[in-house]
Amino acid sequence: MTESYWTPETLEEMVSARSKILGPAVWAAATPDPRQLISFAGGLPDIPSLPGEQLLRAARTVIDREQKEALEYGGTYGPAPLRDAIAERSTRIEGVPVTRDNVIIASGSAHAIGMVCETLLDAGDYVMVESPNFPGSMRTIRSFGAHQVAIPMDEHGMRTEVLATELQKLADQGKRAKFIYCIPTHQNPAGCTLSLERRHELLELARKYQTFVLEDDAYGELWFETPPPPSLFALSNADHGIKVSSFSKIIATGLRMGWILGPPALVSRIAALRYDMGSSPFLGRVIAEMIRNGDLDRHIEGLRRTYLRKLERVEDALVRYCADYITYVRPLGGFFLWLQLRPGMSSRDVQMAANERGVIVGQGPQFFADGQATNHLRLAFSYVAMEDIEEGIHRLGEAMAEVAARSAAK
Repeated sequence: MTESYWTPETLEEMVSARSKILGPAVWAAATPDPRQLISFAGGLPDIPSLPGEQLLRAARTVIDREQKEALEYGGTYGPAPLRDAIAERSTRIEGVPVTRDNVIIASGSAHAIGMVCETLLDAGDYVMVESPNFPGSMRTIRSFGAHQVAIPMDEHGMRTEVLATELQKLADQGKRAKFIYCIPTHQNPAGCTLSLERRHELLELARKYQTFVLEDDAYGELWFETPPPPSLFALSNADHGIKVSSFSKIIATGLRMGWILGPPALVSRIAALRYDMGSSPFLGRVIAEMIRNGDLDRHIEGLRRTYLRKLERVEDALVRYCADYITYVRPLGGFFLWLQLRPGMSSRDVQMAANERGVIVGQGPQFFADGQATNHLRLAFSYVAMEDIEEGIHRLGEAMAEVAARSAAK
């Protein structure tokens, strides 16, 4: 038998520098567990809230009204009707003028972040990233060979005084950050929201050090009771704040549709580097119809009520079963609670003990850009069924009690 050409050694010689950086591990969901699990791990939308009927109605309207255009190529900027609908809605929400020239469609916000990175990053560049942070975005930035400078956070978001120090350190070396990446509203994983004062400080630092803010806004519209401060995109008047957003959290992850809001000059360069024929014209027109007929806004209002009820149920259960072991800051919106364990308890040990009880949670260390992990667990309350929340937290409390007892016995 002839030996395969694609040996591990040959493959390593052939793959690109980006592939070498990331290695062979695939960024994908884990193999399904055959057990009946209660999962607080994934930042996924509530299943009963998925708007199937609204999508069907919008799809029928699109096929009846514009079948030809919906089923042809749509161009590298993405479907024009969706770009127009996003521009009109963003003008209303953001309070700054937005046109289709500010908008390019992507296959979700992860793709949008990748498009920005591909357009701007070279190996050796510097990117400021808040820490903790979303591992997928950090992985994308790292794949381009960029250096990530971790900026710590507190309950008010990124610590801008630390950011100022790090930006000045680069300036003293004759360098600058290509951009500052952050999730300022209902942050993943920490759940906190950057204060208005710090938003202004962040943009002022971006201007001073000749860079910009890449604002990841996947959860911004999912506030519970009080709207968040204006986006960095809006506060910068669509100049030093560039925003990526997604329909994954506000409609459905399976759509794989997101968008970038930015200055037309940068949007044009992003489009110029694109190699496909843009995102799905059919799905884009379906979403545009949901925007124009008001279904999207009505759906988001319902999601806010649903996620607030879920948060309240989680908090009630945490008081009963976990109060002796954790502290946290209540989020103003989004999908996540960031639980800090009391001293002496290991987040890894709690995660493993919970897993043994059929409960899945996110372990803190994977969320830190510099490996300087604090002792946290990420609890995503959005996906777990309402009727499973109390039982899940009960089992998590048992896991914490077990770990605490082991720690005390040492």
